[in-house]
Amino acid sequence: MSKDEIQFLYDLERLLIERKKELPKGSYSTRLFKKGIDKIAQKVGEEAVETIIASKNKKDSEVVNETADLFYHILVLLVERDIPLDTVIQEMMLRSKK
Repeated sequence: MSKDEIQFLYDLERLLIERKKELPKGSYSTRLFKKGIDKIAQKVGEEAVETIIASKNKKDSEVVNETADLFYHILVLLVERDIPLDTVIQEMMLRSKK
């Protein structure tokens, strides 16, 4: 991943934190935050299943689209739980050293 791509994930995390705080009307993220952790977790599950199904198909574009949806909803889940993206990355780095 390039620095710009990594920065994009952090920018998205910051945007989601802002959306959670301000809850602007018309925002899909706002709707998720207002519905709470159960709805957010449900969406993560749905997107995970859709990613699995897409992976069984021939089109890489479907896998890319569904994985993007999954990443987004995982970030929403992390923001809802007040878990910084850095915490997950640090855990992954620790695991890679084992």
